[in-house]
Amino acid sequence: MSHKSFVAVATLVIGVLIDTGNAWTARGCVDLDSSTFDKVTKKFRYSLVKFDTAFPYGDKHEAFTNLALETVEATDDLLFALVGIKDYGEQDNADLGKRFNIPKEYPVIKLFMGDNGKPIDFPPDEEVTSENLRKFLKRNTDLYIGLPGCVQLLDELAQKFMATDDATERQAIMAEVERAEQGTEALDPTKKSFPMYLSLMRKVVKSNQPPVDVLSEEMKRVEKLLTEKLSDAKKAELKLRINIMLSFSMLNRALKYERTEL
Repeated sequence: MSHKSFVAVATLVIGVLIDTGNAWTARGCVDLDSSTFDKVTKKFRYSLVKFDTAFPYGDKHEAFTNLALETVEATDDLLFALVGIKDYGEQDNADLGKRFNIPKEYPVIKLFMGDNGKPIDFPPDEEVTSENLRKFLKRNTDLYIGLPGCVQLLDELAQKFMATDDATERQAIMAEVERAEQGTEALDPTKKSFPMYLSLMRKVVKSNQPPVDVLSEEMKRVEKLLTEKLSDAKKAELKLRINIMLSFSMLNRALKYERTEL
């Protein structure tokens, strides 16, 4: 059975409503407990696990489960899992809470990597939104986790562009982006992203600075603009530009600060 099939079956079996008064959806996610945690997470290259109360609800829970639904068909290598911890009665999964040093300021989100027992923490001071979870996965995995405004083909070309110092090869990559743009229907929602990728590439080509420095300066410039009084449409455009800059993988590793949510 493939990992994707495993998730589908597991989600169908355990993604049920606990009771009508405290119901929540776990579609796209798998509920784990002390007996299944290691067995299941070791089957996946990556497992994003949310430790929470036994009956989670609210915006943070919805952000996690919504991203799971959006991502479950995209890759077989990533599992979204929920661990409900009770501090009363039989104290279900309290041992997992103790094992992973989970504070009671729920939720706590951790990224596990196969057999590697040391997870990566989602920053506790970071707002739990689908957008920020995407960025967390993008920073810490080699999976394609597209951000709003990003196009997988263009992300791959952006990474190739940043990986070479050869001017001829960079021009060839830019030409490939232009051809892809010409082949994209005018009404395709990704159409507006192509000029953003190209403008960033052109900035790098025209500058005498290292590519990472060029893009870091551009990131700072755009972030400064976002602090000014702008129309909602302009802010949305700038935020898409930020997401696209994160697709240039060298920049993604070099920058330490977080992006604003769309």
